[in-house]
Amino acid sequence: MSKMACWHNSSGLGISLSASLKRLLVLLLVILVLSSGLVAGALAASAGENLAQEAAVLEEQGQYSQAVERYAQAIPLLLDEGNTKLAEACDESSEKLFIIMGTFPYTLEEIKGLIRQTYPDATQEQIALWSSAETLHQWEYEGETHYFSDTIPNLPHRYMDLMYEDTAQQKSYREQVAKVLSIAEAQKGSGGSQYIRPAKYRGIHTLSVPRNELPQTGVLRLWLPIPINTGAQTGVVIESVTPAAWMKLPPSVDQEIGLAYFEVPLAELTDDLFIELSFVFTHHEQHFTVDPDRIGEYDKESALYKQYTAANGNTEITDEIVQMAQKIVGDERNPYFAARKLYDYIVENVIYSFMPHMVFRPRTDVAESDYVHRFQQGDCGAQSMYFTAMCRALGIPARTTGGWQLFTGEFRGHFWAEFYLPNYGWIPVDTSFGQLATYVKDISAQDRAAFIDFCFANQDSMRCVVQKDTDVPLIPPANGTVLLPMAIQMPAVEYSIPSAQLLSIVIEENWTFACEKLDNE
Repeated sequence: MSKMACWHNSSGLGISLSASLKRLLVLLLVILVLSSGLVAGALAASAGENLAQEAAVLEEQGQYSQAVERYAQAIPLLLDEGNTKLAEACDESSEKLFIIMGTFPYTLEEIKGLIRQTYPDATQEQIALWSSAETLHQWEYEGETHYFSDTIPNLPHRYMDLMYEDTAQQKSYREQVAKVLSIAEAQKGSGGSQYIRPAKYRGIHTLSVPRNELPQTGVLRLWLPIPINTGAQTGVVIESVTPAAWMKLPPSVDQEIGLAYFEVPLAELTDDLFIELSFVFTHHEQHFTVDPDRIGEYDKESALYKQYTAANGNTEITDEIVQMAQKIVGDERNPYFAARKLYDYIVENVIYSFMPHMVFRPRTDVAESDYVHRFQQGDCGAQSMYFTAMCRALGIPARTTGGWQLFTGEFRGHFWAEFYLPNYGWIPVDTSFGQLATYVKDISAQDRAAFIDFCFANQDSMRCVVQKDTDVPLIPPANGTVLLPMAIQMPAVEYSIPSAQLLSIVIEENWTFACEKLDNE
């Protein structure tokens, strides 16, 4: 990862645009303003250009609310002036600031109030400790530190006493562990089969948006995530699409990412927006029995090897990550055993933490793998990108794959990792799920070890793969930055006219996603 990010001091773990990057963004906006003035034959800036420049300066000063107001005022003026390029830049900047403020909404006093509300018996000493930890995600703006929206849900992962005291959560964890251990026991009789015991599911996207919540003109671009055929997942079929006329490309069920792409001509939309898409897919359990002596040699000239050993997007490979990977594996040269050492390290040392994904690349210069490395914390996707980065650092092809898990019978976002072994293929690894066994207070050491073992080179069938790796380009590509380009687990949205309106939130609030388990045919 680029080192341009600003890592705050002992007040906590901070994420921010670097000062140099802030200055660059302001400079770019000023250049756009001046270039538009030159095209018009005059250096005097227009009203829209003046507002855009004011907004950029306010953004650099950390006055985000005022900057958003100026951007919103500038955009319609710029469009009237024919300066679409600068209007689009203002729209992107406004959206970024909305996202930052929504991701880090709480002041320190508000965090303390939420702690008291969630844990009424917490002592003053505990509140002080929990709200001042160096591992709290935070962002500086408007003259003070603001804290991550999931600060409170993250506390039980940092202070295990809170985890053990939650009786309802303990019951849920015990049930999940028991279910997975029963799967592991059943797999013992599967012989050499890698893909076994398939489960079939149906998913239904429903989007129903009131007409008055959408613009009157322009084109709304939508990408709905769908399953892909890959390895353990087969039989992907799009059963129905309503209305079919808005879907502009065949669904990409056999590519790197599964998407159904729609274009909605808003000028023709007289009623509420309604889209429904139904799909089915089959997902197999995975059970790999690897003979370390039968692993072939990597073809280092192959496209697969080159793609999956290179840095990409949020899977950055810094010198520090290379050194960490080498330190963990030591003299081990067998890729299977080396990958297991990396897996064990993450399970034992990286704290699970919900992450502010939307403020990482490409919205800022912070890459997830480096963030996890620096602070030794991360959720399912972040941990998996760290595992992937360390594998790649050692010359082991790896990727962060996923989409959704279905442990509860509903689609819930989840990512895991895979590493590639010649003669075996892609081996599943789920570090964050492996950690679940450590959350159960009264689990035996034997069951804990068995659960952690299962999550390396084995997997349940309660999954749905949408993309083979993170940071895969949309099909067709977006013109700007969608809400979370790294992982498409909800509809991705883009509007053809700059507006300073965060339509991604409007779409998400009016989207439902149903899951149905089917009988295997």
